[in-house]
Amino acid sequence: MKVTGLRLLSHLQDLQVPRSDSSAALLACLATFTNLEDLWTNEDAFNLAHSMLAKHLESVKRAAPNRFDSLITQLLLDYVKPLFLKSKSSVLTDQGRRAIAPLPGNAVPSDFESGSKPWKFQSPHIVTIFQWILKQLDAAMVEKHWPLIIPPLLTILDDVSIPLKIRGCQLLKILLDVVPASLLERSGLGEVFHDTLMPYLLFLPSLTPEEESIPLLNTTYDTVLALTMARYRTTKTNPPKVRNLDAIFRYGILKGYTHAGEKVRIAELLMKKSTDLVNAMGIYCVKHLKDLLPIISTILTAPFATAYPPLLEASLQLLRAIMVNGWPRLAFHRAEVLESLIICWSKIQEEDKPMTALLTVRKTIEEVLRAVVQLLSGDRDMKKDLQMLRNCDSRLETLLKV
Repeated sequence: MKVTGLRLLSHLQDLQVPRSDSSAALLACLATFTNLEDLWTNEDAFNLAHSMLAKHLESVKRAAPNRFDSLITQLLLDYVKPLFLKSKSSVLTDQGRRAIAPLPGNAVPSDFESGSKPWKFQSPHIVTIFQWILKQLDAAMVEKHWPLIIPPLLTILDDVSIPLKIRGCQLLKILLDVVPASLLERSGLGEVFHDTLMPYLLFLPSLTPEEESIPLLNTTYDTVLALTMARYRTTKTNPPKVRNLDAIFRYGILKGYTHAGEKVRIAELLMKKSTDLVNAMGIYCVKHLKDLLPIISTILTAPFATAYPPLLEASLQLLRAIMVNGWPRLAFHRAEVLESLIICWSKIQEEDKPMTALLTVRKTIEEVLRAVVQLLSGDRDMKKDLQMLRNCDSRLETLLKV
């Protein structure tokens, strides 16, 4: 039925360019089908909607270059804003800036939540429309429409539903791709977004089901890292940027691994996000080696480490990132690094019929070991350690060759 309706709209669109009073309604209708994750959208409707939107926007911009901006304003004012009026965030002013002394939000019983959140219960498609709008904005349009963008975005982020928290993170990440760093600073919302996202890093099992925790953690880490980069685009050595990255590591990675590190999928995700953080920190990652390397060693030398190869691979990629960014301190930790790599390699060698994933892990270990040996080849103590290891196990002769 929805595809038939869209095709009918397509035929009508071919007849003439819609009038200005109906153009916004047409955009809202088509934008509703621009997210394949929505229950009401299938691939046919998605493709047709995108095709019609591209055609319609081209005709609008060709007819009047300034008309598109007015259509975005109309969509935000007439479609988005009215549905979010009753659930405005208490940390915002009417201008979309951080409130100096925010009042506590009103407690709304769950039985009456549907009345205060029509965007969530009566018109859930508005979130998809809002997402499409954000994708159309450039830096100038973001600044112009800031008071209309921020309230619904924070409302979605603050919702108790985990799927909506994930959606809010995705919306914020879209916005961060184009928002000027100066605007985040002037409005004070960089800190607001940071404070909103950080608690989501602790939505861990067993309080949060693993199937919900993993997508939320994955999206939140990507978004909070993108937020830090957006706030401090000007320089790589900005102290506030380093402090933010440190906070993500200590509050998210370390606490997350302590509370849920026994869940292999959670541990795998944390190792992947640690790799992103190490690459973002650069040389400043060395302060965290005393915490990171024992975690990597624990994973690689665990008795049943070979039972879940993706975790081993994620840990090895993290070790590679540490070697690239924190190589000046690698010599100090060489014993721990060599021990964990060789023990894991030996475990795989002892497997009767190692699965393909384990063979890939073994190849990665060999590559990392050769890189470590090459990197520290000038260290006198390293040469002694390598000779001792080769004397103990002949299998390491070619692997640890300087």
